[in-house]
Amino acid sequence: MTPPRNLSFFSVKAIPAALLTAIICLSVTACLSWLSLQVTKENVQRRLQESVFQHHGSLQNELEHEVSRLESFASLYHISPSFDRYTFHSFAKIENQPWLVAKLFSKKVSPHDVAQFESQVRIDTSVDVRGYPGFHILDKVPGEDSLVALYLEPRQKLQSAHGLNLKKMFPEGTRRLIDGGVPTSFVLTESHPLLPGNNIVMSMPVYETGLPIRSEAQRRIAFSGAFTTVISIDRLMPGMFSGSNLQLKQIQLSGSDLQGRPVALTLPGKQAAARESLTTQINSFELPLTVPGQKWSVRYEVLSNEGLAETDAIWFILFIGLLLTAFATGFVYVTVRTGKIAHRLAKDMTKALHHSEESLLETQRLAKMGSFQLTPSHQISAQTGNILELFGLLPSKKIEYLSQMLANMEAEDAIIFSDIVAAAFETSLHTHLIVQISTGTPRWLNLIIDSSGTENGFTLRVIAMDVTEKYLSENKIKQLAYQDALTGLSNRASLRIATELALSGSRAQRSKLALLFLDLDRFKFINDSVGHDVGDQVLIEIAQRLRSAVKTRDFIARLGGDEFVILVDELDSDKDIRAIADRILSLVCAPMQLGQHTYYLTTSIGVAIADSGEPNADALMKQADIAMYHSKEKGKNKYTIFSTDIAEALEKQTSLERELRVAMADGQLVPYYQPQFRVSTHKLCGVETLLRWKHGKRGMIAAKDFIKVAEESGLIIQIGNQVLIDVCKTIAKWNLPEDFVVGVNVSSLQFFQAGFVDFVINTINEAGIDPHRLEIEVTETMIMQDTDVAKTCLEQLHAYGVGISIDDFGTGYASLTYLRDFPVQRIKIDQRFVKGHTNNSKDQAIVKAISTLGHDFGMQVIAEGVETDEQLTSLGIIGCDMYQGWLRSTALPASAIEELLPQFETAAA
Repeated sequence: MTPPRNLSFFSVKAIPAALLTAIICLSVTACLSWLSLQVTKENVQRRLQESVFQHHGSLQNELEHEVSRLESFASLYHISPSFDRYTFHSFAKIENQPWLVAKLFSKKVSPHDVAQFESQVRIDTSVDVRGYPGFHILDKVPGEDSLVALYLEPRQKLQSAHGLNLKKMFPEGTRRLIDGGVPTSFVLTESHPLLPGNNIVMSMPVYETGLPIRSEAQRRIAFSGAFTTVISIDRLMPGMFSGSNLQLKQIQLSGSDLQGRPVALTLPGKQAAARESLTTQINSFELPLTVPGQKWSVRYEVLSNEGLAETDAIWFILFIGLLLTAFATGFVYVTVRTGKIAHRLAKDMTKALHHSEESLLETQRLAKMGSFQLTPSHQISAQTGNILELFGLLPSKKIEYLSQMLANMEAEDAIIFSDIVAAAFETSLHTHLIVQISTGTPRWLNLIIDSSGTENGFTLRVIAMDVTEKYLSENKIKQLAYQDALTGLSNRASLRIATELALSGSRAQRSKLALLFLDLDRFKFINDSVGHDVGDQVLIEIAQRLRSAVKTRDFIARLGGDEFVILVDELDSDKDIRAIADRILSLVCAPMQLGQHTYYLTTSIGVAIADSGEPNADALMKQADIAMYHSKEKGKNKYTIFSTDIAEALEKQTSLERELRVAMADGQLVPYYQPQFRVSTHKLCGVETLLRWKHGKRGMIAAKDFIKVAEESGLIIQIGNQVLIDVCKTIAKWNLPEDFVVGVNVSSLQFFQAGFVDFVINTINEAGIDPHRLEIEVTETMIMQDTDVAKTCLEQLHAYGVGISIDDFGTGYASLTYLRDFPVQRIKIDQRFVKGHTNNSKDQAIVKAISTLGHDFGMQVIAEGVETDEQLTSLGIIGCDMYQGWLRSTALPASAIEELLPQFETAAA
């Protein structure tokens, strides 16, 4: 039977050719589609990342703006002569931001000031003409200070919070705020009658001007109040993304609560309820969030639809590819079968394949990628994409060897890449490396190196992709985490890492390194007087000078405020570090021209040296800090190298402070009294109170041996107050002659403490004594700290009847203004002049001048430290009214003075 004629059409030779053509065309189509899909995904990811970074930056800026407002409040509080309710509300208007919940100022109120404080608030009509007649402090704790919510904005909404004791409501947060001395932040997630929902609370403490705040004890004493801003997280987070097209699934804030414990807070995104399809992907971005005193993070989960339905280019490539495949397959089949158009078929296929190759190359160019193969002799072949442009080579330049590419890489990257290539020809591997191309504008390539073994050896292919944008974005995030934003120097986190690495190298090489701790002197004065903008410019200038003071390899960091640290390694001798410290001192104190003004600064430097990796990083930093404070105590603008002597002195001071605290609790500190006599009659007319420490092992210790430690630790306030109470009680027991006066020295910390005048008056009233019996002794140096406040306090004490005397007159500033304007009744000539005035004409002239000046102003003059009859005779001739010293009596306990009183009759003044 003859087969049908049409069966001959299905030739065995034509079918394989047609199938091969279909496979090739479909492979090219699939490759182009895949590349297009990768480019689309990368573009979507990049746009999502940029959008999230942009809105996260807005979130960070909003928080920093509120921190700046808190700093402005603190500056206004310190420079305003009368920071009152009107000033606060004028400055604290809630801006038109829905996430701002409240702003408030809370003030510390001592237990004995409560009644007076409540009375003042009730009659405060600066904002409300009706005042606050029903005001009282809520939730007071007997015997403890209160932190009272005093000024609040918005007033109507927070009216119920007026007067709340925040110390009782937030005890742990208040303690951290006061003791830390720096702004603090925490997340408040629990529902609260005043603060419902989830909130960020940022608080900044303020302290009394002029009081030291170096230690926790000093900060507790100097603490005056706090400014606080409350921000609603529920409104802030979604609000920052309100104007974007991002589909936020959720936002997760990782922070800390009042006790410093981690808190993870999840908020629904703007379009959390959006319908998710099979092609929807979730992209996560975790970014750092800086708030005062804390480093938090925010995790954003963003939905993106990367399905084929959203990619027109992919559908177009698939359509053209399938159409071309069908055409090419049929065309090959027919051509092979008929044999008449074979030559045309070859040309068309070549053209189609060439067109497909050009499309592939164009796709690679748009994706900024390319590839090439390497032979064991480092010859380059099979280049695809824009490989020459990626490596910074001219398109017209023929490239044959890998060395031509390596020449355009950073030297270190080129060495690493060469080592990987060498290893790839010895074993199969698949790895990647990011290298920097240094020609033209710097850019970074991600090189994927893939090698596989064959019968003839190893074949190696390298795929290059431009990742500059991603690399710079990641570096920007790292920079925010490890670099100081103002000066460009490293920050505290970077310093920790650098110190550990340097110590590790020092330990391995048995070498020395030094850590220099710098603190600018009087920088706070610039911030307070001309503002933080100028202060920031000063810090930037100081950072530039420090860079020029050390080698490029040396590490410089700014810890915050006006504190800097320099890490110098590979020291040959201590002479090197002394030269560096001298150079830094010279550079810092050079005149600084900013705008129309010239500023002069100095710095105090503490140096700690590590040898062979010892001590560790924490101990090294502590030693440098101790040495820096030692420099400040020596007069500033100096450097000190930490030594065992400094450590021993510090330990001795610390031990003395501990013993002093025990002595206070055990009643070992007792007042002694130095008798005062009239020069004309030698009759007892008064006493000066001197403090003595009855030490269990060391016996009787004079005040000069421990008073400095008491002042630096802040204990002097408690000690001085107790002495004043004991003296008033003693006066009440004595049967004193008329005009008999008991003098009590007060320290500057005690004198300038808020409520000192009230404390003195209350102590006198409780003891039931005549105010004229008590005399407060101050020094010229102490008055100079704040002449306005000092004058006010002394006038109030004088008006009540308390006597005022200036101790050690002539050794301080000796301004005649004090004698003219201050209510002083007596001046005391310092014993240094009295001791030498009989042998030294200059000292004698000073004693005469002080005596004459005092009498002309209607004051009595007392000579201190009289030890010989010759001195006493001379003082009588000069005209001094009274004297005290070892010639007649040393300081005596209260019982001894009480026995002396009946033996003397007070002479007429």
